[in-house]
Amino acid sequence: MVLSMFQFLATAFLVIICSRAIALGEGDVPVLAMLIPALWVLSERRIASTVLLAGMIAYGFTLPNQPASVSVSVWIIMPLLMVIFSKRSSIGVVWTAALIVVTLQIGLMVTQSSGKLGGSAMMTAIQTLSVVAIWWAANNWKPTNMRRWWALLLVLPLWVAGLGFAAVVSIGFIAIIASMESYIKPKFAGWNELLCWVLPTIAFASLVVAPDVDVPSPVFVVWFCLLATAWMTDYILRAEEENEEL
Repeated sequence: MVLSMFQFLATAFLVIICSRAIALGEGDVPVLAMLIPALWVLSERRIASTVLLAGMIAYGFTLPNQPASVSVSVWIIMPLLMVIFSKRSSIGVVWTAALIVVTLQIGLMVTQSSGKLGGSAMMTAIQTLSVVAIWWAANNWKPTNMRRWWALLLVLPLWVAGLGFAAVVSIGFIAIIASMESYIKPKFAGWNELLCWVLPTIAFASLVVAPDVDVPSPVFVVWFCLLATAWMTDYILRAEEENEEL
C-alpha cells in the first residue's frame, strides 16, 4: 500500500513536470518527443500498439501549433471516456456525453477561428481525436516486459538541438507510461481509475496556478465543464447502481 501510494505521488509529480515542460517549451516540442514514448512501449498487440502510435504522433504533431493550455486541457476527456464506457453506462449516456463534448469543443474551435484564442481549430480537433485514440489503446492494453530501449537514444538529438524541454516531456511520458502499465495488474485494482481522474486534473491545474502561464477563460471554462460532466455522470451512474442493488 505504501509503495503504491509513493508510486502514485511520483506519477502525479511527473505529470506536473511534463505539463510545465510543454508550457515552458513555447512550441519547441516536436513530434519526436511523443514518438519516442510510443516506440518504447510498443507491444505485440498490433491493433492497440498501432492506435497508440498514431494517437501519440498526431498529438505530438499539434503541440508546436497550439497553446500549452489547450494541449494540456484536452486530456480531461479521458476520465469522461472512462465513465461513459464503463459497465454501468448505457447508449443514452454515451450519446449525451458525446454531444456535450462535441458542443464544447466546437465552441472552443469557433473561438480559435475568430482569432480570440491562439492555436488552430483543426489542431484542436486532431488533439481531441488523438486523446480518444490513446485512451482506447490504453483501455485495451496488456502488460508486457518487452521494451524497445533503443528508442531512448532518440532523446539525444533533442538535447543536441537545444530542445531540453522536449527531452523532458519525452522522458517524463516514458516514466508515466511505465508507472501506469504496472497498475494494470489485479493487485492494483482501483488505482488506474484514480489515476485517470487525478492526472489530467493536476496537469491542467498546475498551469492554472503557474504565474508565468496564461490560461484563457474559454479554455478554463471548457475544461471545467468537461470535468464537471465526467463527475456528474459518474455520480448519477453510481447512484442508479446503488438503487438497483437495494
